[in-house]
Amino acid sequence: MPYKKPLLLINAILSAALLLTGCQPLERPFQPEHKASVRSAPGPRAALYIAPVKDGPSKLDELVVKQLQGLGIAAYFGEKIPYRYSVSSKVEIKEGASFVTWKIHDPSGKDLNLSSSLKMGDLIAGPSIEGVDLNTISLKSASDIDILLGGTGINYAKLTKPVLYVPIVQGAPGDGAESLSAALQDNLSKMGLDVLTEQWKATYVVKGTVSLTPPRAGTQVISLLWQLERRNGEYVGKIEQKNRIRAGSLNGPWGPVAEAAASGAARGLIKLLREAEPDYFRSN
Repeated sequence: MPYKKPLLLINAILSAALLLTGCQPLERPFQPEHKASVRSAPGPRAALYIAPVKDGPSKLDELVVKQLQGLGIAAYFGEKIPYRYSVSSKVEIKEGASFVTWKIHDPSGKDLNLSSSLKMGDLIAGPSIEGVDLNTISLKSASDIDILLGGTGINYAKLTKPVLYVPIVQGAPGDGAESLSAALQDNLSKMGLDVLTEQWKATYVVKGTVSLTPPRAGTQVISLLWQLERRNGEYVGKIEQKNRIRAGSLNGPWGPVAEAAASGAARGLIKLLREAEPDYFRSN
């Protein structure tokens, strides 16, 4: 019958359409287009929050941050950034002394059971504590925290205070040999360094030498050379000073000239020592 062929054709088209439709992905309403990535916190050495010290000095957290940064740890204080490793601390009194305890926490705030306790000072009469040196406490605290985080801490052998010996200056006219040496010792001592009268106890030696050009047109050029050496003779650096003076004006007492020369030399020597002993000067 002629009317059956179009019906069969329509059925075939519908079947094919249903088959194609069944192969298409189903719609998933309310599903995000992108999956949320898992947020990972930076490691404790890459971002470490130092919380304020509970019941302790208000500046101690700031000092510890400074020391930790010197050890290569990106520590910070103040406002806490979420999802970061952190260090809490508390000062407690026990056995007649004060102690500060540092604890490390993971980004969720969980105590990692990594802690360090340091003695700060002994109790004395009244509400006071004797022997508290915050610079030393912060230095030792930072060293302990570094070790807890897998570091090597601070090499205290490198933190020995430089001790200097200044012998009599060579080649100086008048009383310059003694006055220059004495003035330099005084200036270095005022800057907080130890200056000894015996060379064998010193860790550094400052050798001074003076030279003068022949008089010309009533003037001379004076040159002072200060050479810094380690006790074993190893060269560290030098300071050179030059000035034009009236010929023969320094054949007697040097007076204020020695003080002016020594003051400039001391500043230069401090700079050389900072370069030679960076660990010591960073911690003081």
